Amino acid sequence: MPGTILGDLGNKMKDTVVGVLKGVDEVYDTLFNTVRDNTVSFLEGTGDVTTTAVENVRDVVVGALRGAGDVGEVGTDAVSGVVKGVLKGVGDAGGETANLVKGTVSAAVLGASEVGSDVTDASVKAVQGAIDAVREVGGDVGSATTDAVLGAIEATGEVSDETVEQVKKVLSSSVDGAREVIEKL
Repeated sequence: MPGTILGDLGNKMKDTVVGVLKGVDEVYDTLFNTVRDNTVSFLEGTGDVTTTAVENVRDVVVGALRGAGDVGEVGTDAVSGVVKGVLKGVGDAGGETANLVKGTVSAAVLGASEVGSDVTDASVKAVQGAIDAVREVGGDVGSATTDAVLGAIEATGEVSDETVEQVKKVLSSSVDGAREVIEKL
């Protein structure tokens, strides 16, 4: 499992999320908007939005999840909002989300594990958040489903070999197109 020390970007995201979520009623909508807006802000002006996003996605995702956890919102619904916010933010900043789906989902599953969330549920929420984001930005949903499922399974394998079969089973029954991806593995 990757270390739990965040870089500057991850810590900034964490601090921003904590500051914004304290005392908010609509936590998950606010979390999504905060992650999306901060992702756009971070990426604007970089030479290659997609490359910068790929290099920093883990810090952004884990920082946001830790921030949500610090204000008591560790639920797996936060995972979906963070994944969707990151991918929408990349798209809004002019980047290509297709190159980020797998890494974003993987980072979300590992990050959820680090903050004590249920890995199986986090995997499903991460995959669904990625598919929703790609659908909204007009990307290839079929490819996004494949990449998201693979990212979730690989990350789950880093957390616990025993959990991988459970994640495959739950994804197969709850996410359209996941069964076909898993059968090809």
